[in-house]
Amino acid sequence: MPDNFYSVTGKEWALKAIQERKIDKLVQELDISDFLARIVCNRNLDMIDSDIAERWLEPRLKSELPSPFLLKDMSRAVKRIIDAFKHNQKIAIFGDYDVDGATSSALLYRTFQMFGAEAIIYIPDRIKEGYGPNISALDKLKNEGIDLLITVDCGTTSFDEIDYANKINLDIIIIDHHNPEAKLPNAFAIVNPNRIDDSSGLGMLAAVGVSFMLAGAVKNTLIKNNILKDDNAANLTKVLDLVALGTICDVVPLIGPNRALVKQGLKSMSRMNNLGIKTLFEISGIEDFPSVYHAGFVLGPKINAGGRVGQSELGAKLLTTDSSNDAKRISLQLDNYNEERKRLELEVFVEAKEMARQDDNSKILVLSGNNWHSGVIGIVASRIVEYYNKPTIIIAKNGNKSKGSARSVPGINIGQLITSAKQSGLLINGGGHFMAGGITIDEQKISDFKLFLNNKVTNKNIEDSNYIRWIDLAVSVSGLNPELYSQLQRAEPYGSGNPEPRFIIQNASIFGSKIVGENHINCSISDSTKARINGIAFRSVGTKLGNALLNKNYFHVIGRFKLSNWNGADRVQIFIEDLIEL
Repeated sequence: MPDNFYSVTGKEWALKAIQERKIDKLVQELDISDFLARIVCNRNLDMIDSDIAERWLEPRLKSELPSPFLLKDMSRAVKRIIDAFKHNQKIAIFGDYDVDGATSSALLYRTFQMFGAEAIIYIPDRIKEGYGPNISALDKLKNEGIDLLITVDCGTTSFDEIDYANKINLDIIIIDHHNPEAKLPNAFAIVNPNRIDDSSGLGMLAAVGVSFMLAGAVKNTLIKNNILKDDNAANLTKVLDLVALGTICDVVPLIGPNRALVKQGLKSMSRMNNLGIKTLFEISGIEDFPSVYHAGFVLGPKINAGGRVGQSELGAKLLTTDSSNDAKRISLQLDNYNEERKRLELEVFVEAKEMARQDDNSKILVLSGNNWHSGVIGIVASRIVEYYNKPTIIIAKNGNKSKGSARSVPGINIGQLITSAKQSGLLINGGGHFMAGGITIDEQKISDFKLFLNNKVTNKNIEDSNYIRWIDLAVSVSGLNPELYSQLQRAEPYGSGNPEPRFIIQNASIFGSKIVGENHINCSISDSTKARINGIAFRSVGTKLGNALLNKNYFHVIGRFKLSNWNGADRVQIFIEDLIEL
């Protein structure tokens, strides 16, 4: 088998080179298996130091989280918030309508309660108000007597709105993580680890992570000033479930502090202290220990559904309620909205996929349509990227209020490109980070916007985006068992920045391939060991992968392994991602 090879889907794959001396060192010093040591080294080939490897396997908040005051403007934000507490000023939290926004809003709401202060939450209507602060909402909040407004997961690009807030004497603190422009809005404080003059090194944090840092800084200051007694201090570990949920769903890299926040946050989630999360688990029929999968693919879409096709504020309401009746009612509403979201998503995806098929020459796909629901365009953009491996922007046409959602691939910073387009006058509004972004555009400028983006992308960007996909290890079918899977769990959480390990079964025989469900393919896999394993390729019917599975029998099989329970017995199965023809 060659070092590098191309698959039936046209992707380039390679087995990671493993330095045996590193493996031996970790096995001896950490008393871990050879298999786990190889996974650890494959995640970071410079991770020779056993202390670093041990911290990676068992990330702890105390060792991974630096002082929150390293963040630019943190001290200024904390002082203003505590002044509001002291003078009983009214505080509002203005959140984005996605999961990161909902969890950030809920986290500040709950931690302020721990500190003895109350706040209200305002989530804008996605369709009527759009992303971020708007003048109508600012007027409404000011008329309700709000003195301090804290924006979470938004606000970094809201120049005109922040200027208006200053005119009506409404102080604004921005808590965000999106890529800013060189110039910043004239807010009272802007806590954003991705601002150019921030040297904290915390740019990987989601907004909920930044919000957690803010809560920690407020708590430390309250204790230091003898306002909050240390022996009765608020326990911030109770809101780590919110941090894990928002961090996972915003698909930020699970490295450094994020790895500790998610790992400890999932433990917090398992205690089901948050009534809303507990109720969502119940209606979703989840009985397992909470995982990245549950947060990202079960809970997240339901919470998001309110902002996409229903009522934007429902997610934050669910995560802050202490009423069992309200939690159940809202959870069921979100579940129904999620089913509606799936239907709308499929309609837009079918049309967008056909447009993309006819647009082979574009480096960046900019696809637009009438009657596309703006609440599902982000999900559709992700699916198109997955299908065509190109940065994609899906735009729901609506005159000069057309909304677009962008998703990218490694090597192409879509947030930066959107910022450049805005500065060039092509967008009414827009922003984002490396892998995702959002825009507001006049539909008359969509063609110019597409041309601008494709001219900006260089051949070097394209080369970086056509990256090699790495395989961790070659394995035999007979070696795949529940014990091996339990070792894989020690390297969790998996996600962006720490991808789930991929394995290759060489010289495999595939038989019994059949279509199951709507568009999945199930099969059995064997190799020279004569052992068998079940395999499934999700959403593969009609794709190159699916056609290969249904028409040929001999491949190298690439995939990830999962543990399932069948008739009371645990068994391992492979989620097939790709095939190499023999």
